[in-house]
Amino acid sequence: MINFAKAASSFARAFRADDFHAMKKISADAARDAFVEQDQALLDLSLVSYSVMKLSQKPYIISTSEWKEFRREMLDSLSVVRDRRSARKVFHRILLGVNALGEKFGRFARDSVEKAKLRAAAQMYAHGASLLSATEFSGASLQEVASYIGATKIPEKYETMPVAERMGKALEVFG
Repeated sequence: MINFAKAASSFARAFRADDFHAMKKISADAARDAFVEQDQALLDLSLVSYSVMKLSQKPYIISTSEWKEFRREMLDSLSVVRDRRSARKVFHRILLGVNALGEKFGRFARDSVEKAKLRAAAQMYAHGASLLSATEFSGASLQEVASYIGATKIPEKYETMPVAERMGKALEVFG
């Protein structure tokens, strides 16, 4: 399981360094564990990490004064995160900032938080959550997540076996 304090600190370092790969991994790991632990702060970390990572990759956004101000404020805010409660407040402000940038820069930026929710739900689903549970916990649209999962290899990710074989293995283990 992911350690929240370490993950939040790792995200701040990754964001400061523009390490997109690290931000994407933090987002995926946090989403997976958020569902397992029913931890809203981990979900918030996942959403922030993914949505900010996506915005950080767009030259037409990061070259603006609005982005530079957002980035500075975000790094200042992240430096005062000490616990889950303060993190949730900071993450909430960051997500509001991402949405505000969306109002300024149009469709892509506005959709980055919704895309983060979709990715979080898909990650939860890929690790065993039901589709409904994953969408309810993440706040993603059931229809969009179902469509996304259908278009990916997620259903094929895990090997399945017939019920009779599964029962036989269970009897071997539990006698």
